[in-house]
Amino acid sequence: MSENLPDSIVMLPAGAILYLVSELERLKVQIESQDNRITEIAAQQDEDCDRLAHDIALDRQRISHLEDPASRDPTPTEQAHLQKIEKHLRESPRHTASFAEIRGLLGVSPGRVSQLVKKLDPQRFEVHRSSRDHKARILILKRRPTL
Repeated sequence: MSENLPDSIVMLPAGAILYLVSELERLKVQIESQDNRITEIAAQQDEDCDRLAHDIALDRQRISHLEDPASRDPTPTEQAHLQKIEKHLRESPRHTASFAEIRGLLGVSPGRVSQLVKKLDPQRFEVHRSSRDHKARILILKRRPTL
């Protein structure tokens, strides 16, 4: 930029130079203040984004629990029903029971039986279709391997 300036000397009164210097200092302070404010706003925005992401994750968990009742821990009534189912299967000769039989045992709806079966341990229980009626499902208590 200095190559575009002519080789001349400019004389200014001392008051004008002092005014320009003070104006320059004021502008530097103003720029520094604005830089600090921008940094504060950026930090606040980062905090807000983190909080929103955390809130969204919590909301997704709540929604998934509402959509899938099997994902919740069993209530005391469900625990009692699950214990009745397991006891019935242990006492039955083939360790099996149809869903209709379980429904009659517990006095609940077919949909409720399905919800309860989803809460059973898949390592200990299996669900199969009946060989006679492919619409009917059978719950089987797996036999534990002997060591």
